[in-house]
Amino acid sequence: MKFRVGMRLMMMVALAVCLGGLVRAGTATNIFGLYYTGTDSSGALLAGGAVDPNWSVTYASTNGGSSTNNTSMGSAYVVSNTYIDAGWTQNTASSKWIVAPGARTAATGGTANVGGDFLPGNGDRGANNGIFVYTLAFTIVGTGSGTVTNAVSISLTLSADDQYRVYVNPTGNGTVDPTAKNTASGSATNAWNNTSAVTLQNGTNGTGTSGNAIFRIGTNYLTVVVENTNSVTGTSGSAALNPSGLLVYQVGAASLIDGRPIPEVGTWLPIIGALGLYGAMMWRRRTRTAVSVQ
Repeated sequence: MKFRVGMRLMMMVALAVCLGGLVRAGTATNIFGLYYTGTDSSGALLAGGAVDPNWSVTYASTNGGSSTNNTSMGSAYVVSNTYIDAGWTQNTASSKWIVAPGARTAATGGTANVGGDFLPGNGDRGANNGIFVYTLAFTIVGTGSGTVTNAVSISLTLSADDQYRVYVNPTGNGTVDPTAKNTASGSATNAWNNTSAVTLQNGTNGTGTSGNAIFRIGTNYLTVVVENTNSVTGTSGSAALNPSGLLVYQVGAASLIDGRPIPEVGTWLPIIGALGLYGAMMWRRRTRTAVSVQ
């Protein structure tokens, strides 16, 4: 009798563990809320100086992460064509550069939050390193809950001034500790005058073991950490303002669930105009001299 009771108890525990695993896992069926930078919630381009309703700056620091800079946190602004830096890659027909709050219209100051792109940031570390964390919240729907177990991939094309790192669902619900050694899904330096592609995927079996991201049913966070370094490697004693910003498009042009393209539904990001538009075209390069300070 005791043996039967023990076996029955073990079976109940095993069943509970299995059910618990099912509760914590989900199957994705669709994705909503992916938007290019510089568009409204219908995907239409915004005017320069307008607030981007989808992307926000969830963390900012102008001293290398020693403390936050609240002035540069909040809704991102669309960079005006008047103030776009001459060395940046151009806007596309479906996306525009955005910048953190507090950006000025000139290196000497000027007006804030009207489409300028000048922010603090000098050096890739140290007291004047500028860190601006851009975040987009999007939704994955499906069955179950918790970590997505079937295969999902999302394509990005990015430019940033000066360099970037991409994360999916970093610690802090969309924020990221700039001093932590989080594993980035993609990164690039000297990224203002060229674009690079990043594919976020949770592996062929959906577990993340062979991918670079872990998705979950419900709200997810796409986070891009942009560092404004003024092309200075190492520390810098300068506190001057210089151009900074972020351009993201083709977010979804290659989005797949179980190898199948996701249909364009509701507020789903429009993908027209992104593919093949950019090509090799770019505005003239701005002259920048990298300074290495030991």
